[in-house]
Amino acid sequence: MSENRAEVDFDHHSLSWLAERHVHNHELRQRCPVIWNKRYGGFWFVSGYDEVAAIARHSDTFSPLYQENPVDGLQFLGIMGIPRGGMPPVGIAESVGNRHAALRRVVNPFMLPPAVAKDRPFLDQAATWFLDQRIADGAMDMVSDFTNPVPAIWTMRILGLPAESWLHYAEYFHATAAYPQDSNEYQQAVARNPELIAEAIQLLDERRKSPGDDLLSELVTMEVDGETLGNEELVPILWNLIGGGLDTTTSLTSLALVHLEEHPDLRERLVEDPELILPACEEYLRSTSVNETLTRTCTEDTVLGGQQIKRGDFVMMSWLGANFDPKVFDEPDVVDIDRSPNPHLAFGVGTHRCIGLHVARTLFHVMVREVLTRIPDYKVEHQATQFYRGNPELYGVVTMPVTFTPGDPVGVKRPF
Repeated sequence: MSENRAEVDFDHHSLSWLAERHVHNHELRQRCPVIWNKRYGGFWFVSGYDEVAAIARHSDTFSPLYQENPVDGLQFLGIMGIPRGGMPPVGIAESVGNRHAALRRVVNPFMLPPAVAKDRPFLDQAATWFLDQRIADGAMDMVSDFTNPVPAIWTMRILGLPAESWLHYAEYFHATAAYPQDSNEYQQAVARNPELIAEAIQLLDERRKSPGDDLLSELVTMEVDGETLGNEELVPILWNLIGGGLDTTTSLTSLALVHLEEHPDLRERLVEDPELILPACEEYLRSTSVNETLTRTCTEDTVLGGQQIKRGDFVMMSWLGANFDPKVFDEPDVVDIDRSPNPHLAFGVGTHRCIGLHVARTLFHVMVREVLTRIPDYKVEHQATQFYRGNPELYGVVTMPVTFTPGDPVGVKRPF
């Protein structure tokens, strides 16, 4: 254990820092994979693979819990960054103990491979239908016309929400993820919080009166320690599920399609051999690392990476740093779809590993296959493409105009 704490001073919200975040993660990991950042009251920034994995695996010591008021002298920060910025609780991802286990038992049947396989025809139909709407035009926005609505309507479907409402929610979640907290876009989105919370409560009340066979019905009727959950707990859980379904898989697929357009030889390999889409998915999960950071609260004195972490310290895990650690990945800056093994941490690890990982992989395969089969010559208008900015937690694509050789619609039935 080091007697002298390794310290730095940088603003991870700075646009200039974020623009060079790969370089900064590399430099910080080389200097010390667990390092104290003086900004925002001070927190540990962790960029080494082994150290990030250790935090994720030990959720008792490094808790994801969020509590507005201190508990036993501890201020639990939750997972949503430093500073938290007024973000509401995040349901499943910030639950612990029996509550977390109970929630996963309820959600898992909708997310595990058998359920995803059962929904595969619907996903295929959705991808075909959405591309049908634009294929004759020879141009579209890959995000708003395709990679966003396909995961979104599936999310609405399993929750039991009207599929047509996907855009209503997508506009909110993308604005809160894609723009800095001091931007007009972000502020306009969070101003809708009271309206969206009221809608969520109404949906929950309706399910209590008339439950169905959807996930929302399961949530309102489940019990933890003999009691059902109230709206103050269920609203964040609903938010967690909608946000996860509407953002991360869209970002993963969009970023992969940008990269494939920039690397025609790689794109051609996937066109000629669609079976390579599966290993390509794993490498894009690693190389895009769309969920770049998460935070935890240390609940007891411990040692990590040779540094003394104190009870009550805040810790920021850099999944991005871990997924580019050269101790684990040879030539980490190279996108290598033949990389094997590929033990990336894009879905996390431990008890709080991403509950939708099987869905994400399937959606990626469905959407990339549809694009490479039907519009394999798509060209990205790079000057008009916009990426997330000012968000140290998430990365993705806001808008991506593309052109391609026009084709004929397949003519599948509208899936919703």
